[in-house]
Amino acid sequence: MGRMKNSRIFVAATVLYAVLIFYLSVTSNIGNLKHFLNITLGHVTRDGLIASNLSFVLKFLVDSLNFAERQSIDPGHVGVYFGFGILLYLMFVSSRNKMLVKYSAACAIFTGTAYGILNEVFQMYLPYRTSTLADALSNLLGLVFAQLLIIVFVLVLSQVQNRKKSYEL
Repeated sequence: MGRMKNSRIFVAATVLYAVLIFYLSVTSNIGNLKHFLNITLGHVTRDGLIASNLSFVLKFLVDSLNFAERQSIDPGHVGVYFGFGILLYLMFVSSRNKMLVKYSAACAIFTGTAYGILNEVFQMYLPYRTSTLADALSNLLGLVFAQLLIIVFVLVLSQVQNRKKSYEL
């Protein structure tokens, strides 16, 4: 993927997202957020899928969440760090440093994992929070999923562009 313009936007968005992650990791009561995600957003998604005859998608999502929880994977951590991984990738790929551009996915995984581990270490010193290896692994899983999605997206995009060029010739 070529160098993107406006790299400062990606840096600012990534830093703001990191601050949000830190806020969520030190907050003692995120019950209102969980209520919104579980009840409000969850019910709207469920109702929309059922109304669209996509109940098989709903079943897949519920089964996936149940499987993840049985494996001690926190879907919330995976989701939050998935978004963080995408922003980190965009920040690195838009860098002026050629090494960061070339290894954007690896840099995103390394940086995001280091940040996640530091957050877990910080939580060890908060009386109302717990730090677990499962949370750190969930963070890593979200970062890896994000990079895999980006790599697949870039490969598919390049295939589409190559086919388009071959049709134009």
